[in-house]
Amino acid sequence: MSNFWQRTITGIFFVTAIVLCTILNEWSFFILLFVINFLCLLEFFELLLPDKSRTEKYLGVIAGSIINGMFVFISRNTLSFDWFYNLIPVFLLMFIIKLFENTKREFDTLAYQILGIIYISFPLSMLGKFAYFNTIEFDKGLPMGFFILLWTSDTGAYLSGRSFGKHKLFERVSPKKTWEGTIGALLLASGMAYLLSTFEFFDVVDRSDWFVIAALIVVFGTFGDLMESLLKRNIDIKDSGSILPGHGGVMDRFDGLFLSVPAVYFYLLFTN
Repeated sequence: MSNFWQRTITGIFFVTAIVLCTILNEWSFFILLFVINFLCLLEFFELLLPDKSRTEKYLGVIAGSIINGMFVFISRNTLSFDWFYNLIPVFLLMFIIKLFENTKREFDTLAYQILGIIYISFPLSMLGKFAYFNTIEFDKGLPMGFFILLWTSDTGAYLSGRSFGKHKLFERVSPKKTWEGTIGALLLASGMAYLLSTFEFFDVVDRSDWFVIAALIVVFGTFGDLMESLLKRNIDIKDSGSILPGHGGVMDRFDGLFLSVPAVYFYLLFTN
């Protein structure tokens, strides 16, 4: 099968799974986030801790998964900072476990484990909180709208960059990204933001909020793409994994999410 058809079929299943899990009910949505978190953490530690034991890698995965669950279920209310206090016991436990590992350079491993949790688990947990923006009942409008804008931004960047791209955005890190692609992403995402605001399903925020969210996704999603590219350049690999035929790893598909979710989260937290 050609790479084009691999990418197409994988992309269809990928998008369908996310859409169905997001709109079905809160449990399917949280399971989706848990699976994404688990797979991304596993890829991250396989890349950055290649010489460490599976125990050390899975400690970070388990800790990140616990934090992901605590964030959503213990602090299941409107956006707030209350969740932070629930994380302290998990981090304390990670420090204590290091005393018994005796693997040498335990703090190197600990640093990467905490980095993976901050980089991956925190944003995915914040995304789970989108479903409870200004409500104690599960509302799929904001997380679904976020995914749609993220995909629209990626599509706009790809089409504009391929058709008009001439001026490099950050050539040292990602030679293919262009300013024209970023502008195209902003225009298409803004158009989609307007379209979303016309549907009652997405009326959890105002039209002006959707425009700001679209802009934040384009800007910080681009930074997220660049950060992922920088990570892969640092360890000299092309893809974060191979679980998605034609697309690479799970982290490759969600790199734009890791920085754009916190940007949207704190915008909503401080303005609504």
